[in-house]
Amino acid sequence: MSAVEVMDLVKDLPEREALNLGRMLDDWLAGIVDRKFEAAVEAGAFDAMAAEALREAEAGKTIPLDEILDDRRVP
Repeated sequence: MSAVEVMDLVKDLPEREALNLGRMLDDWLAGIVDRKFEAAVEAGAFDAMAAEALREAEAGKTIPLDEILDDRRVP
């Protein structure tokens, strides 16, 4: 069954059921994203970025988060 065919069926659902389906779909999609992210982490996709962040922190080149959130100092 194609996504278009599924959507045609979904359009006939009562609003409450459609909203419930949307929540279930959101949860399912979040699981897919989580698994892809975990696989990327395990594959080392963020290792270089993490090493750079550690070097910047050790060199004192960071900005406290509260200053960013308060818009006091945004580079």
